[in-house]
Amino acid sequence: MREMRDFIMYTNTGGEVTDTSLPASGDSAEPAAPQPANTVSPRKSPSLAVSSVTLESYNHFDGDIERGVEIYNEGGVEYSEHEPGWYWARVPHPGGSKTVSLSFTRDGQDIDQYRCSCTSSDHSPPVCRHIVAAVLAIQGGIVESKLTLGKTVAVSAAVTESHTAKAVGSGDIDVFATPMMIALMERAACECLSGCLDEGQTSVGNMVNVEHIKPSPVGAGITATAAIEYVFGRRVEFIVTASDGSGEIGRGRHVRTIVDAGRFMKNIRS
Repeated sequence: MREMRDFIMYTNTGGEVTDTSLPASGDSAEPAAPQPANTVSPRKSPSLAVSSVTLESYNHFDGDIERGVEIYNEGGVEYSEHEPGWYWARVPHPGGSKTVSLSFTRDGQDIDQYRCSCTSSDHSPPVCRHIVAAVLAIQGGIVESKLTLGKTVAVSAAVTESHTAKAVGSGDIDVFATPMMIALMERAACECLSGCLDEGQTSVGNMVNVEHIKPSPVGAGITATAAIEYVFGRRVEFIVTASDGSGEIGRGRHVRTIVDAGRFMKNIRS
């Protein structure tokens, strides 16, 4: 038999969270005392932390992220956990309410699956204002991020004999090697994350998809750029480019994942 707690409904009241379910038999009928704004309620997992930049990374209508924040701040979002990790919510909407169902990723830093009754017919629905309001109510408020969409960093290096395809084994001629171009792009991405990570964190590369479209000779100056395109929890997606004095020589995509450095190395050794 499903536990009674699965049916508890909570309501956010202008950032506060109150238990609006009926008391179980024998329980006091006194309502639960409202908690301070943007704090974790007894039924919310403190591990849920979907940041504002992650919400902005999803396909959404212009202004819907801000409207979702306004709905959350106005209060009245009701939600409950109907299955472990699965939440249902009723979000205020002019003339009534919209129904949202959603789940979170295992680390609680991103949305896993989501659906709103306002976009139920879409095969790839956007993250609407109601989903934003539901996420904020369930996790207890807005989680800011040091990461910014569009942030761009450039790094430069001169091609030496040690950077050639012949030297690194990716070819047999003395031109700038593709692996060295990718390494410079990754360096730009790492620099782009500099100052945005918490103490003890680092990032690891886990996807590179680039084209090397033009050769560069020894002595050429190479500039690689990395721009943050999306942030989905700990996953950061970049647009990367490389150019020399004659123009663009490569472009593509790169993904890095933010990890706890100590835990990451411990898992490798174990």
